[in-house]
This record gives sequence, structure tokens and C-alpha cells, in this order.
Amino acid sequence: MHIGLRQRGAALDLIVAEAMILANSTWGQWMASLGVPAIYRSQASLAPGVKVRMGTKALPHAGIGVPCYAWSTSPLRRYTDMVNQWQLIACVRHGATAALAAPFKPKDAALFSIISAFEAAYSAYNGHQASMERFWTLQWLRQHQTTELDADVIKAIPGMPVLVRAQQLPLVLNLVGAPAGIARGTAVRLRLGSMDDISLDLQGHFLALLQAPASAGTEADADEEDSAGPIAIALDLSDADGEAAAPLSA
Repeated sequence: MHIGLRQRGAALDLIVAEAMILANSTWGQWMASLGVPAIYRSQASLAPGVKVRMGTKALPHAGIGVPCYAWSTSPLRRYTDMVNQWQLIACVRHGATAALAAPFKPKDAALFSIISAFEAAYSAYNGHQASMERFWTLQWLRQHQTTELDADVIKAIPGMPVLVRAQQLPLVLNLVGAPAGIARGTAVRLRLGSMDDISLDLQGHFLALLQAPASAGTEADADEEDSAGPIAIALDLSDADGEAAAPLSA
């Protein structure tokens, strides 16, 4: 069996991603204008530590740069998208009176329950997807007898392991022996350690600096599908206007 690389960042991928963002934002604004509740994702700002939240209020998503964002384009693989599709169908069929005919009404407790239950399922799915991708990445490295990689530092906090992401592979690993004061965004060359197919453990050993970081800007959560990390869910059933104020911890 031969394991190949999937080319990421192709023009077609960008077209699809931008079309999905346009659809999810446009449909989200339409539902909000008709008073039809939906499941939205929002991010108040790009400041460090500001997480993506989920709720029923159409709020801006700073990471993507849209006034509101409702997952709606993947109903076959995400239940939240299916829920939003049901709400959208009501908008198409009933127009200005859609709020009265939609499956989920404003402040519907069932809608909040769906949002609350989604975090566990989403985290489990992303965890499985990440483990599967990491396993096959390790097999690719072994198949091609790769011993060295170029990577970028994505986390460099004093007293904690330095974390790097391979430049050409979907692989994140700890960097052993990194020089003191190394900054996020620095490009490095590393030597790969031994691989464990059970724990999927792999470490990189620092070899050389390749390039200093261009800037110290904040990395935005702008991917349409978001990252595999935990999300915050904004729920408050007692809120007068349906917007949840305090996120539940992931």
C-alpha cells in the first residue's frame, strides 16, 4: 500500500471554503431578519483567549470576518447543520411568518439542549479524526523513511514544552532542545524521534533555526470547519432576549 499526500490549499479548496462561508453567513442573517432562531457560531474578537461560542443569537464571528455565522452547509455530517436546514426550509416556505411555522420557536428549550449536547459529540468526532490523521501521517513518515522535517513554532510558553507544526504535513509535535526564548512563528529544522503506533507519540529534536517569525500576530480561528480544540457553548435559558451571556467551560 502506498500512502500519498493530499494537497491542501488548492484553488478549488479555497473556492469551496469561501462559498460555504458566504452561504452560512447569508442564511444566518436571513433567519435572524425573520426572527427564526438558529444555531450560530460567534467570536467576539481576535484577542488572545477569546473562544468561538455557540448560541441562538446572530453575533459577529471575528475570526472569519462576517456579521453572523450559522453552520448550515453540511447537514449530512453535522446535526447542527440539519437543524439549521429545517429552520431555513421554514423561511423558504413561510417567509415573514416563518417564526410561527419553524420546527424550533424562539427560546425553545429543545434548541438549547441540542447546542449543549453538541460539544461532547463534536469533541469526540474531532478527537477521532485527529488520531486517525496522525496515525496515517506517521505511517507516511515511516514509508518514506523521513528523519528530518521543517516546522513552525505554534506555542512557546516559558516552562512548557515547545509545540511545532510540520510545514508540509498535518502533524503537531513537541520540540525537544529548542533554544531559550524561541518565539512563536519561528521556522525550525528538527530530527524525528522514535514513533509509537499505539500512543501515536512522536517528538522532534531541534537541529537548526531556519527563519525568525515575521510578526507576533494573533492566530485567528478563521477556518470554516474550525479547529479540533474545545469550543465554548453560550447558553442561558433565563436571558430575556435569548442570547446566552456566560459560556460553559469546555
